[in-house]
Amino acid sequence: MDWDSEYTHPPSRRRLGGLERQLVGDVLGTLPNEITEPDFDLFRDVLNRHYYPARVEPLDRSPFMRRPKLSAVRLTHMTIGHVRFGTPASVDPGDLNGYHVNVPLRGQVLSQCGDEEALATPSTAVVFSPHRHTFLPHWGQDAAQLCVKFDRFQVESELAAMTGRPVSRPIDFRLAFPVDTGPGRRWLSQLSSLIAFLDEAGPGSPAAVVHLELLQRSLISGLLLAQSHSYSDALMPGRTSPALPRPLHKAVTAIEAAPELPHTLADLADLAGLSTRGLQYAFREHLGTTPSAYVQQVRLDRIHEELLDGNGKVSDIAYKWGFTNTGRLARAYRGRFGVFPSQTLSAGRAGRGATRRSVR
Repeated sequence: MDWDSEYTHPPSRRRLGGLERQLVGDVLGTLPNEITEPDFDLFRDVLNRHYYPARVEPLDRSPFMRRPKLSAVRLTHMTIGHVRFGTPASVDPGDLNGYHVNVPLRGQVLSQCGDEEALATPSTAVVFSPHRHTFLPHWGQDAAQLCVKFDRFQVESELAAMTGRPVSRPIDFRLAFPVDTGPGRRWLSQLSSLIAFLDEAGPGSPAAVVHLELLQRSLISGLLLAQSHSYSDALMPGRTSPALPRPLHKAVTAIEAAPELPHTLADLADLAGLSTRGLQYAFREHLGTTPSAYVQQVRLDRIHEELLDGNGKVSDIAYKWGFTNTGRLARAYRGRFGVFPSQTLSAGRAGRGATRRSVR
């Protein structure tokens, strides 16, 4: 399997044990270790390149990295990496502005998100949510984790499809995620299946690419069903989310149909048959946002979706969806997704190439 030119000649396989063997599998187990020497600064740079800008520090004054390991692969909707420092360390990425799951394969990692704290172990994964400070104050010397970074837009799109309602506020997941039994264990099986497919995929074909897409989306929807979060009630069996009031539904439908248009508060209120104050109240009561913020959110989501395709120019895509000022777009986009538009475009191009290579 030719993941990338630098992965053409993987190193000899080492034996893994228990959960580490089950989840890392042949794919991550045989990808070259990107840490070519026990250099903490190198480790920090590679980790940040694959995931988030973070303050990564050794906890020992003179750290000795015992068999450090970092191997990662980027897919369309996620990045999966096998990470082991080999020395006690702390990781402080702050606000991830996205969704992320760490699955310990061995050892323990103290993990915090907002006001929650959990000890991540092979029986308890952790799920990080956006707009809450994320901090790993102690990553044990022998701890190895499978670090799964999810595209925020895709997670929220899956939830919107499952509930039939737009997702206007970030999903707040419970931090501790038991994976040794029940729904968590089933989700872990989904993750294992995805990794196994990456390992066993034969010659590339449109069907294989589609299957990889479905596996990723299934893993996201499985997480939404398996782990408790702020929208869990809407996903309970037999329970449906209350429909938006008809006037608000009219306004939302108009925005979703053509977010690039210059929707004014007065125009939307007239369409909904409400006063401007009434429309603002409806948006705040049912969607937790304002009409103008909702328009911007939909525009940013459409831009993000196109950038992930890896085609076109940032300025052209921005103009298409109603942003005439690229500087203003960059600030708004980074506020929602944590990266600049150009970074998403580059990731989209890289992910598209990796997806094609992964099924050859």
